[in-house]
Amino acid sequence: MEQLKRKKFSQIISEQIKAMKKKLDISETGTVLSVGDGIARVYGVQNAMAMELLEFPGGILGMVLNLETDNVGVAVWVKLLTSKKATS
Repeated sequence: MEQLKRKKFSQIISEQIKAMKKKLDISETGTVLSVGDGIARVYGVQNAMAMELLEFPGGILGMVLNLETDNVGVAVWVKLLTSKKATS
């Protein structure tokens, strides 16, 4: 009986995670005020919460860290590009 409960619980959690991945809420569009040292200051995202992910143009992601009254500070996660060495 206990094994059945665990299995059902696991199934429910798995279904909820799958459903969560499908949800994307694009409810606000902000304006980048400045960028420096990996931190972007963004205006216009009043409903942003700390630790929330924001997506910038080009698919670049950032995490909201600083909540100010008129803007938020976002740690920008830069995509690392790898290059292959040319062989001669």
